[in-house]
Amino acid sequence: MLRNKAFVKIFSSGLQALAVQVLGSVFFYLISVYLSKESFGAISWMNALSIFITTILGFGLEQVVVRRIAASGRSDWAAAAFLFHAVAAFFAALLLLMLLSMLAKDQVDLYKTLPWFFVAQGLLFIGIPLKQYLNAKEKFMPYGVIAIITNSARIALALWLINNRRLTVNTIIITMIFTAAAEWLALLIYIVTKTGFSFKVRFRAYIKLLKEASAQYISVIFDMSLSRMDWLLLGFMASKTVLADYSFAYRAYELSRLPMLIIAPVILPRLARFMAAKASIQFEEQVDALNRVELFAAVLITLVLNILWTPVVGMITGGKYGATNATEFLILSACIPLQFFINLLWSVSFSAKKYKTVSAITVSCALANIVLNLIAIPLLGGMGSALVFLFTNLLQAFLYYRLVNKRLMNIRLFAFAFFVVAGLLAWFITGVINVHVILRLLLAIAIYVAAVLLSKQVSKVHLQKSKQFLAR
Repeated sequence: MLRNKAFVKIFSSGLQALAVQVLGSVFFYLISVYLSKESFGAISWMNALSIFITTILGFGLEQVVVRRIAASGRSDWAAAAFLFHAVAAFFAALLLLMLLSMLAKDQVDLYKTLPWFFVAQGLLFIGIPLKQYLNAKEKFMPYGVIAIITNSARIALALWLINNRRLTVNTIIITMIFTAAAEWLALLIYIVTKTGFSFKVRFRAYIKLLKEASAQYISVIFDMSLSRMDWLLLGFMASKTVLADYSFAYRAYELSRLPMLIIAPVILPRLARFMAAKASIQFEEQVDALNRVELFAAVLITLVLNILWTPVVGMITGGKYGATNATEFLILSACIPLQFFINLLWSVSFSAKKYKTVSAITVSCALANIVLNLIAIPLLGGMGSALVFLFTNLLQAFLYYRLVNKRLMNIRLFAFAFFVVAGLLAWFITGVINVHVILRLLLAIAIYVAAVLLSKQVSKVHLQKSKQFLAR
């Protein structure tokens, strides 16, 4: 029973991650192969800037709304307030971008195109309140199905444009706007017809929500800058070709975090409920076991991807990417286990309402990221940005671990260290053997898994406790 309940929730949550990450990556893979690196770099830069703008517009409401609705059945009003905020902010920002594009004289094409690229991202942004309303109630399936259909349509349109030799930056933007609008409309129809969602906005409650979110607003902005500021700075300080290589490697890194993105929406509502009721020893053991299982999988993913990167990516892109950005991907992929670790620690801290400390950690890491990128990009280009990203992830992991371990619950680190050492040994041992890449992959997996199982760093007990947590 526990297994079935956990599986259903993870599967339905996984549909969303599949649509956004996997199908989204397929779309960007197609345009990266058939567009020049200069054009793909420009699209990556506009995408990063549009996401940054919508993050600013969101005011940190996204996580607060999920926590409120998950923790209390009387807080559904928060989603309506967030929707009102998102729509108003979207149109205000679009108007401002339109005015600025009219004033732009240099790099006319790029800045004239930016408002339309923002429309595509903005339509997804105003759908977030509706999506998070469903997620907070653990109804992951509806949006997952909608997103799979619209993202599949986006890929189909891209293939049609490629086959008819009409793939350009402008046709890509039109495709993105059309599919984003269809996704928002479908989500709105489902909300209206299948739920008891009320669009009534109580302005006093809205102001209260803004005050609650303001405690972590700066944190949310800086948190986003950790994942996209390097793109923005590379766009300003390096060539679009350098940005294309880096952004391709970064998208592959983002895709590798798919298991984390699947499980994160399932974890947060549970942590919000149990942290509000004070965590028991049994609950802490389940969280620690989940962390152990996640990190085992994260290191395995990192090992597999680094063995396959150059031969496989080089083959599917015709040599355009792969060897050219292998170093960047190697460094970025080292952050995969750290991201799993940070996500769990952040979820625990956020659920415990440690907003100020979370904000302080995020701001300090983001500032370090910006300053170090300003130094590293002129010297090392994309590799410099990757090294800075790794450093800031290590810093985040250390600060969150100190917060959680001292004030909230005990999370053990020995297993994490063991997984990393076992993964490195498997990578180095198989690297010195001159065998086919597939044989090397199988041998590396066997060495890593055998080391973990024989040492009992992951056992049936850990798996069972993880399932118990997810099935709650």
